[in-house]
Amino acid sequence: MIKKVAYILATLAVFYGCDPSISPEETYSISGEIIDPNASLDRLLADMHVSATDNSTGKIYAGLVGTEDAVTCRYSLDNLPSGDYLLRFSGSYYEPAEYSLTLQGNKTMNVTLTPIPLFRLDAEELYFAPRVTTRTISVTNLTKKPVSLTLAPSGVGFLVQRILGCEKIDGLIEWRCQLDAEETKTVTVEIRHDDEESLLEGSLTIGIDGMKLSSIPLVIETTSRDFYANLVGRVTDNQGNPLKETPIYCNCTDSIVLTDEEGRYSFDELPYVSQVQVIALSEFYNRKMSESKEYVRDEIVIDLTLEPCQNHLILDRKEIDFGTGSVSQSSAPVSFEINLTAETDVPVMFRVETKVLGGDVYPGLNYTANGMIESSMTLNFQLDRSVANVGDYQFTAILTTDCAGVYFIPIRFTNTE
Repeated sequence: MIKKVAYILATLAVFYGCDPSISPEETYSISGEIIDPNASLDRLLADMHVSATDNSTGKIYAGLVGTEDAVTCRYSLDNLPSGDYLLRFSGSYYEPAEYSLTLQGNKTMNVTLTPIPLFRLDAEELYFAPRVTTRTISVTNLTKKPVSLTLAPSGVGFLVQRILGCEKIDGLIEWRCQLDAEETKTVTVEIRHDDEESLLEGSLTIGIDGMKLSSIPLVIETTSRDFYANLVGRVTDNQGNPLKETPIYCNCTDSIVLTDEEGRYSFDELPYVSQVQVIALSEFYNRKMSESKEYVRDEIVIDLTLEPCQNHLILDRKEIDFGTGSVSQSSAPVSFEINLTAETDVPVMFRVETKVLGGDVYPGLNYTANGMIESSMTLNFQLDRSVANVGDYQFTAILTTDCAGVYFIPIRFTNTE
């Protein structure tokens, strides 16, 4: 009986490959680094496949691809019996590579792959001279499928205003756009110059489908005071008569000056912008924007001729004083109203800003921002001190129309604790 049981157990052991008298076949591994000539780890990890085919059995072993640090891509093929193998490295972004080898022990082999060109640039560098604020580059998608293009400036990213032709990614100094298969897209990089006299260097990184693949130098020569200019001009009506005490706004300085008795105005030492514009803000003349003029060294001359308004607004209040109040003890918001009456029945579109280009925010202050005046309406200015900041405030709200003049409304208030 014992002999019979022993025979059955031995038979089962052989059947299931567990014969203790048979040694298990020894296996080995192949491992190493996968190298991109441009050190593009993103590209290597995006879509890389490694396999080994046993030439005697035809069995295919799949490899693992990963990284242990921020710069090295590694692969490994494990549990391979000894024998002859064909190794294959393949991916959407590289030329396929094959290697034959005989495996009789663990083997280390590093492999350098040839990248497939995914895009082409028409520039090797973006250089911005002192009076240059835009540079244009073309990017061509060399693949046969749509891709997502990303452009990310670094080092001088704080001077990059926008990249026209792409959409800025929220929270990042990075822009993105789509390229169809084999499409060429032209984008314009727009920068601002620093006032300090120096040469700033960075780079513009180009990525495809989330992979940061290449970069080109981005060099900005900042604008020194040697390039500052003065702006002068004269403001007259359509009969050639000078218009005195007319507020003139300049986009270079974000400030306003008044014309003198001869209708002349001036701005000194303008910071550099590529195009200079001025706006006349007159109550009895149409709001006038000049033709753009290129920033030139020394002196820029812009004269304005204004047409009389066909309409005019009558304001029953010319300033607003909310007085002094406590932020912590305030109750209901304080309101002031300004009644507007048009001299004609022509509807008047208007907008109200605390600066010509907006931007200032006064916590707790709310007002009618824009609308249309049919014949009359009421503007409401409201101050909620419970959400306001402590401090003294004096500024000017500007009521702007396209056909009925521009009106300045001084506003002041003091918030205490």
